Amino acid sequence: MKLIWTYSKSWKKGFKNNHVDYGYIEYLYKKSITEAGNQFKKIIYTDEESKDIFKDYVDEVKIIEPREFIFLADLKFYVLEKEQGEFCCIDGDLFLKKDLIIPQNIDIAFELTFIDHNVFQYSEIFEKHGIENIIPYWGNTDYSINLGLMYFNDDELKNELVSEFKKVQKFYIEEIEPIYKFNERGNQVSVCGSQYLTSQFFKNKGIVPEYFNNGNDNFEKFFHIGGPRKMFYHREYLRTQKKLT
Repeated sequence: MKLIWTYSKSWKKGFKNNHVDYGYIEYLYKKSITEAGNQFKKIIYTDEESKDIFKDYVDEVKIIEPREFIFLADLKFYVLEKEQGEFCCIDGDLFLKKDLIIPQNIDIAFELTFIDHNVFQYSEIFEKHGIENIIPYWGNTDYSINLGLMYFNDDELKNELVSEFKKVQKFYIEEIEPIYKFNERGNQVSVCGSQYLTSQFFKNKGIVPEYFNNGNDNFEKFFHIGGPRKMFYHREYLRTQKKLT
């Protein structure tokens, strides 16, 4: 099984990511990769300018093709499009505290479900501009799926999800961004275009995914510092920088 990270300076998006230096983000990735142990083959997808940053931390570096940013989750879905067989994408700010246990006899699993009311504000805008004409089942759930961990061992299902994601990307670029300019302003629309989409996709398929955190984890298996906890290790990072000077 392959454990896969994605990194690109061009995709350093999001409120916190836009306001911290690249060194801290790279520190988080190296910490995430190191703490993942040696249970699985480690791969990172990154751009040409960053290929040497992680070469001593992973088993393989794969270069991503230059492409326009649309959603924060673009790189993850890029990996889904490129990889086949069994693999798991992992966020660079997610730290495994125990070996990652893949539930038996399952083909898909994600980190957890969550509710973010910003999703519904964006979703209303999507609906106003006709997202149902592109994704007929749009609006069939009231929750999203966190993509901090994305496990797949079903190429057909994975490819179908990627196809739906591309439809939403195209819809967003043609119908939403020219009017609202969310990306231009640095707003985080990916939660609607990818995480909310993913929950609806599986609901429409009648599939209930497995979740690595079912609500009873209490950070015993892994610790994800996304969102408001993004600066959790910043002091630790600064201490390491002082030691280097």
